[in-house]
Amino acid sequence: MSPTPSAFLRRALWAAALVGLPLGAAVAGDDIRVSVVAILATDKNDKIDPKLECMAKEVHKLDPKLTGFRIAKMTTKSLAMGGKDDFDLCGEQCLHVVVEKKGDEEGRFQMKITPPRMGDITYTTTCGKFFPIMTPFRNKDDELLIIGVRIRPCDGK
Repeated sequence: MSPTPSAFLRRALWAAALVGLPLGAAVAGDDIRVSVVAILATDKNDKIDPKLECMAKEVHKLDPKLTGFRIAKMTTKSLAMGGKDDFDLCGEQCLHVVVEKKGDEEGRFQMKITPPRMGDITYTTTCGKFFPIMTPFRNKDDELLIIGVRIRPCDGK
Protein backbone atom coordinates (compact mmCIF):
# COMPACT_ATOMS: atom_id res chain seq x y z
CA MET A 1 0.00 0.00 0.00
CA SER A 2 1.39 3.43 -0.98
CA PRO A 3 1.72 6.17 1.64
CA THR A 4 -0.74 9.05 1.40
CA PRO A 5 0.47 12.43 0.04
CA SER A 6 0.46 13.85 3.59
CA ALA A 7 2.65 10.95 4.72
CA PHE A 8 5.03 11.79 1.88
CA LEU A 9 5.14 15.40 3.07
CA ARG A 10 5.82 14.46 6.70
CA ARG A 11 8.56 12.06 5.64
CA ALA A 12 10.11 14.65 3.31
CA LEU A 13 11.21 17.23 5.87
CA TRP A 14 14.90 16.62 5.34
CA ALA A 15 15.62 20.04 3.82
CA ALA A 16 19.14 20.26 5.16
CA ALA A 17 20.14 17.41 2.88
CA LEU A 18 19.38 19.48 -0.23
CA VAL A 19 20.96 22.77 0.87
CA GLY A 20 24.20 22.14 -1.01
CA LEU A 21 22.61 21.50 -4.39
CA PRO A 22 23.70 24.28 -6.81
CA LEU A 23 20.87 25.69 -8.92
CA GLY A 24 21.62 29.18 -10.15
CA ALA A 25 22.99 32.30 -8.61
CA ALA A 26 21.12 34.99 -6.77
CA VAL A 27 20.64 38.24 -8.64
CA ALA A 28 20.60 41.79 -7.37
CA GLY A 29 17.41 43.81 -7.38
CA ASP A 30 13.80 43.08 -6.57
CA ASP A 31 13.51 39.84 -8.53
CA ILE A 32 12.79 36.73 -6.54
CA ARG A 33 14.50 33.71 -8.04
CA VAL A 34 12.65 30.45 -7.53
CA SER A 35 14.63 27.29 -8.29
CA VAL A 36 13.00 23.90 -8.70
CA VAL A 37 14.82 20.60 -9.08
CA ALA A 38 13.08 17.39 -10.17
CA ILE A 39 14.84 14.29 -8.82
CA LEU A 40 14.00 10.75 -9.84
CA ALA A 41 14.66 7.91 -7.39
CA THR A 42 14.64 4.20 -8.20
CA ASP A 43 15.21 0.78 -6.71
CA LYS A 44 16.52 -0.60 -10.03
CA ASN A 45 20.12 0.66 -9.75
CA ASP A 46 22.52 2.24 -7.28
CA LYS A 47 23.76 5.15 -9.41
CA ILE A 48 23.68 8.41 -7.45
CA ASP A 49 24.37 11.81 -9.01
CA PRO A 50 27.26 13.27 -6.96
CA LYS A 51 25.19 16.43 -6.30
CA LEU A 52 22.55 14.26 -4.61
CA GLU A 53 24.70 12.11 -2.32
CA CYS A 54 23.63 13.80 0.94
CA MET A 55 19.98 13.85 -0.07
CA ALA A 56 20.15 10.21 -1.16
CA LYS A 57 21.43 9.17 2.28
CA GLU A 58 18.50 10.93 3.97
CA VAL A 59 15.90 9.48 1.59
CA HIS A 60 17.42 6.02 1.97
CA LYS A 61 16.72 6.26 5.73
CA LEU A 62 13.03 6.85 4.95
CA ASP A 63 12.79 4.33 2.13
CA PRO A 64 15.69 1.84 2.00
CA LYS A 65 14.42 0.42 -1.29
CA LEU A 66 15.37 3.63 -3.11
CA THR A 67 19.02 3.28 -4.14
CA GLY A 68 19.46 5.28 -7.36
CA PHE A 69 19.01 9.07 -7.65
CA ARG A 70 19.35 11.37 -10.63
CA ILE A 71 18.47 14.94 -11.50
CA ALA A 72 15.79 14.96 -14.18
CA LYS A 73 15.45 18.72 -14.57
CA MET A 74 16.51 21.99 -12.94
CA THR A 75 14.75 25.28 -13.58
CA THR A 76 15.16 28.78 -12.15
CA LYS A 77 12.67 31.57 -12.88
CA SER A 78 12.31 35.16 -11.71
CA LEU A 79 8.99 36.01 -10.07
CA ALA A 80 7.67 39.21 -8.55
CA MET A 81 6.24 39.21 -5.03
CA GLY A 82 2.77 37.73 -5.48
CA GLY A 83 3.87 36.20 -8.77
CA LYS A 84 3.05 32.70 -9.88
CA ASP A 85 4.32 30.30 -12.51
CA ASP A 86 4.41 26.64 -13.46
CA PHE A 87 7.66 24.67 -13.47
CA ASP A 88 7.92 21.68 -15.79
CA LEU A 89 9.24 18.64 -13.96
CA CYS A 90 9.20 15.35 -15.86
CA GLY A 91 6.66 12.95 -17.32
CA GLU A 92 4.34 15.85 -18.26
CA GLN A 93 4.13 16.84 -14.58
CA CYS A 94 4.48 20.39 -13.33
CA LEU A 95 4.77 22.28 -10.06
CA HIS A 96 2.61 25.38 -9.60
CA VAL A 97 4.39 28.00 -7.45
CA VAL A 98 3.05 31.22 -5.91
CA VAL A 99 5.33 33.58 -3.97
CA GLU A 100 2.76 34.88 -1.50
CA LYS A 101 4.64 37.29 0.75
CA LYS A 102 7.88 38.12 2.44
CA GLY A 103 7.55 36.66 5.88
CA ASP A 104 9.90 38.49 8.21
CA GLU A 105 13.15 40.38 8.70
CA GLU A 106 15.07 37.08 8.74
CA GLY A 107 14.45 36.65 5.01
CA ARG A 108 11.74 34.01 5.17
CA PHE A 109 9.09 33.90 2.46
CA GLN A 110 5.64 32.39 2.36
CA MET A 111 5.00 30.24 -0.69
CA LYS A 112 2.18 28.09 -1.96
CA ILE A 113 3.06 25.15 -4.17
CA THR A 114 0.98 22.47 -5.81
CA PRO A 115 3.02 19.31 -6.48
CA PRO A 116 1.78 16.60 -8.86
CA ARG A 117 -1.01 14.44 -7.40
CA MET A 118 -1.00 16.44 -4.16
CA GLY A 119 -3.01 19.36 -2.86
CA ASP A 120 -1.80 22.89 -2.19
CA ILE A 121 0.99 23.25 0.35
CA THR A 122 1.49 26.67 1.94
CA TYR A 123 4.67 27.08 3.94
CA THR A 124 7.26 29.59 5.09
CA THR A 125 10.76 28.88 3.87
CA THR A 126 14.17 30.21 4.72
CA CYS A 127 15.76 32.00 1.82
CA GLY A 128 18.48 29.98 0.10
CA LYS A 129 17.42 26.56 1.42
CA PHE A 130 15.52 23.85 -0.40
CA PHE A 131 12.12 22.64 0.72
CA PRO A 132 11.85 19.00 -0.43
CA ILE A 133 8.72 17.04 -1.25
CA MET A 134 8.48 13.33 -1.98
CA THR A 135 5.52 13.11 -4.34
CA PRO A 136 3.41 10.01 -4.99
CA PHE A 137 4.10 10.34 -8.76
CA ARG A 138 6.04 7.60 -10.51
CA ASN A 139 7.05 7.82 -14.17
CA LYS A 140 6.78 5.08 -16.80
CA ASP A 141 10.04 3.56 -15.50
CA ASP A 142 8.59 3.43 -11.96
CA GLU A 143 10.96 6.16 -10.70
CA LEU A 144 9.67 8.24 -7.77
CA LEU A 145 9.53 12.03 -8.27
CA ILE A 146 11.13 14.12 -5.53
CA ILE A 147 10.98 17.92 -5.81
CA GLY A 148 13.18 20.57 -4.19
CA VAL A 149 12.11 24.26 -4.14
CA ARG A 150 14.38 27.18 -3.22
CA ILE A 151 13.90 30.96 -3.20
CA ARG A 152 16.59 33.65 -3.60
CA PRO A 153 18.14 36.24 -3.39
CA CYS A 154 18.55 36.62 0.31
CA ASP A 155 18.72 40.14 1.75
CA GLY A 156 22.22 40.84 2.99
CA LYS A 157 23.58 37.48 1.85
